[in-house]
Amino acid sequence: MGLYGDTKIETAAGPIKVKKLAYLSSKDKDFSELAFVWRREKFTLSEITNIRSIGLEQVFDIELDDGQTIQASASSYFVTRSGDRKRAPELSIDESLLPLYISNDPYNYPVYSIPGQGAKRKISRFMAEWKQGHKLVKGTYVNHIDGNRRNYHPNNLKITINKAKAKRTVRNKLIMAIKTAQALLDECAAASPSMEKIVRRKSKRNHKVVSVIPGLLKEVYTVSVLSGGALSVSGVFLELPS
Repeated sequence: MGLYGDTKIETAAGPIKVKKLAYLSSKDKDFSELAFVWRREKFTLSEITNIRSIGLEQVFDIELDDGQTIQASASSYFVTRSGDRKRAPELSIDESLLPLYISNDPYNYPVYSIPGQGAKRKISRFMAEWKQGHKLVKGTYVNHIDGNRRNYHPNNLKITINKAKAKRTVRNKLIMAIKTAQALLDECAAASPSMEKIVRRKSKRNHKVVSVIPGLLKEVYTVSVLSGGALSVSGVFLELPS
């Protein structure tokens, strides 16, 4: 796998550029980081190690319909929504890559979703379940030790049981969902025909390939992931060596 140095990997510490991870790895031979991985139709966390430069390779610019461009060499295998693995030059126009959506909920908690994996979930809760090794029981609450809701690293999470607080959370989520739905209805009711076109166009942004352009020779990096799998890179998944 060959990734351009400015490409960001989604880790438990947030998005980090590959070249920064390689630098940290060069300073500490035991360096590792947790990253989001797609493995056998399952989303999980895994340790990544051995992040290093592998020299110069031709880099392809893969532009997606959400406006971002991913730079990767022909040795990179992208995961498509259909489950296929394709190298950069094999990708077809309008082909959808498997995305990882990360955003903030109304309470400013980072949440994620994957096509076919249900509704949005808090990343902190996902991290806590990974840390525990099982699903959290009803009434379980995840607290951020440093008070920063965006710091969802497993080391910053504390699991508590508070059934009363859990009930209030469910009620507040229901109220927020109703308000959000009403706001959307009001916006649609007031939208002009041109606005409706913009809304429809935005809804079609599906991590589809717009173009694949061969580029220049650039320094690229490789990463190893424990037990193999596809690593989340710039919102999509790339197959990695085990």
